Amino acid sequence: MKKDRFVAFFDAVMAIIMTIEVLQFTLPKGPTWNDLTELRGQIIVYALSFFWLGIMWISIHNLWQDVESLPRGVIFVNLCTLFFSSMIPFSVLYLSLYIYRIVPQILYGIDTICIALCNQISLELLTKENPKLSQSVKKFRAITATDISIKLIGIIVCVTVFPPAIMIAIFVSFLVMAIHYLRMKKRKE
Repeated sequence: MKKDRFVAFFDAVMAIIMTIEVLQFTLPKGPTWNDLTELRGQIIVYALSFFWLGIMWISIHNLWQDVESLPRGVIFVNLCTLFFSSMIPFSVLYLSLYIYRIVPQILYGIDTICIALCNQISLELLTKENPKLSQSVKKFRAITATDISIKLIGIIVCVTVFPPAIMIAIFVSFLVMAIHYLRMKKRKE
């Protein structure tokens, strides 16, 4: 499979996943601000997921610019990435209904960790056939390790003390990735 065709497929599926998230919103019971604030859990979880997926997609997209050769294993691993990403709308809906419960929080956290792990495996496979990626992948490894560590801490805090810790961990992870992306962009300018 050609790289451009694969990237287009990946981009299209991610766009659909991110759109499905908002389609699951329930409408407010009425036209007042109070009615709308009842949906704050849904809105917060949706925004968190949307921006986390978005910054992850931007990071992957930037790394894929230097890819010349596409090993077969990468296609399968990225299919797994899309599978776990496609579970995000379910996780978001489940979490928004039970925001202070442990099981939905852990499911959401595990889903995002699986996405990060699949991305890292994909990049390791790509690096073997695309030596130009070596430097970029080193930085991405550090970001992924930080991302997963933050989420694992979030899971531990969720189980032991405060269930919404996963959401906070994913927000912190998003900030770390966003800051990394902005620094990378500044260096290129």
